[in-house]
Amino acid sequence: MTTRAFNLYMLTLILVVGLGSVLDVMEVDAAQYAGMSRDMLLNGDLLELHYRGEDYLDKPPLLFWLSALSFKIFGVHNWSYRLPSILFAFLGIYSTYRFAALYHGKEAGRIAATMFGGSAAFILMTNDVRCDTILTSAVITAIWAGCAWLVGGRTVHLVACSVAIGAGLLVKGPIGAIAPAFALGAQLIHTKAWRKLLDPRLLLVPMIILVMLLPMCIGLYEQFGMHGLRFYFWEQSFGRITGENRWVDDSSVLFFTHELPWQVLPWVVFVLAGIGWSVKDLFTERKEAEHASTAGALLVFAALSLSQFKLPHYLYVTLPLFAVVGAKAWLYQGRRLLIKIHYFLLALLWTLTLGFTWVVFPERNWPYLTLLILFLIGAIIYLRKEGGRAALIPLSFGAIMIVGVFMNGHFYPNLLTYQANAKVGQWVKEKELDEDHFYGLQVSGSALDHYAGFPVRWLSNAEEARTVIAPGVVIYTDAQHVQELIDAGLDPVNTTHYHNYPVQLIGIDFLLPEQRRAVLEDRFVLEF
Repeated sequence: MTTRAFNLYMLTLILVVGLGSVLDVMEVDAAQYAGMSRDMLLNGDLLELHYRGEDYLDKPPLLFWLSALSFKIFGVHNWSYRLPSILFAFLGIYSTYRFAALYHGKEAGRIAATMFGGSAAFILMTNDVRCDTILTSAVITAIWAGCAWLVGGRTVHLVACSVAIGAGLLVKGPIGAIAPAFALGAQLIHTKAWRKLLDPRLLLVPMIILVMLLPMCIGLYEQFGMHGLRFYFWEQSFGRITGENRWVDDSSVLFFTHELPWQVLPWVVFVLAGIGWSVKDLFTERKEAEHASTAGALLVFAALSLSQFKLPHYLYVTLPLFAVVGAKAWLYQGRRLLIKIHYFLLALLWTLTLGFTWVVFPERNWPYLTLLILFLIGAIIYLRKEGGRAALIPLSFGAIMIVGVFMNGHFYPNLLTYQANAKVGQWVKEKELDEDHFYGLQVSGSALDHYAGFPVRWLSNAEEARTVIAPGVVIYTDAQHVQELIDAGLDPVNTTHYHNYPVQLIGIDFLLPEQRRAVLEDRFVLEF
């Protein structure tokens, strides 16, 4: 892969990510974090976190600090909420390149960076922005800088590693230090560079991290006392393994084994083969340049799998390392079978995307169907001209970018029309209603609060609604409670109907247009 080709890939990725940056933020987490960032800007309280006016003890503050700063500079927009995380995501691509190039050469670095940036998960993590996007970048940056210090001994790399670890701790808690520690520890053991542990400059690491954590710790103590500090340093992360954390689900220890393949699409064959070859190398005498990628990815993967609460985006933190493992498989000799399997899966992915585009939202889908078909024709011609190996990366990256254009340009814009909370919140903002003139009757949501610009007050029943209804008051509710209001003699002057669906929990019934109506919830805006 040439530098020019790599730069072209990154420019294309910027355009695809930019297309998704203007989409409505999704419930639950992204909309909540956007709303909290907006409230932080308005209240000016940087040390204490609040949600809907209540004390908030769950996530560290870095995402809220950065998004609030972005709001202050650019205004409150969908893209300005996402901007800091998107910038961190591209820093993660750069760090992935530098880490892979450090041990395996620039060609491997460009391939690893392309696999990470050109993955399904990267498109999703820059669209549905949560804490994990910044965490992923912080962790791979810490690993690259730490390994660079192990190799070259430059103080600047040690400082960069410390700052990156501090950022990881400030955005997601102890996993921001544990993940780099796994990778760097494995590399230290592999190289037997024990004298590095005696370097007095290592004292800079805890000093820098403590300085970075100090404002957060002050805020936690002032707001929650010692419980806040214990929650952050222990219960939030380790408590999910010991069972002390309140978040518990019934997911299997194998949960992430079926999450990883789709997240690294379209490079899944090389990642899985790379895992196998790299693990084999751990137990042979053949000296690989580094084991940080393999050991770091697998140890974090195992730790996440042991957690008693799992969500797909928790795995993002491992993806840059898995991309490096995949790049090593690409460079590994005897990969002809892998290329054939890869092309088969790429054709399958393309077929499914074409069918998805045709069926799910048929309205105004012809530009995307045309784009998909034209790319397929061009891919066949290019493949016949260049051959399987030479065409693999350009066609694979191009394919996932076209999928990204479809997702960010057609699928998500249509899907998010069914996020009633966001649409109603935007209507409230447009009508310049305040919290004394807009209420939710047995309905609420983080997107509703974020787009309305204030925590929407909750009404429990028609009798509570009677106490606030007056000319100019608007109530947002569902079909059952519309009837309850009418039965109580509270007839609105005007009614607007919305369809609602939990857009993060898409099921097959929703994706099939003929079955969609049966799973939609009716929501109503009642003007009095």
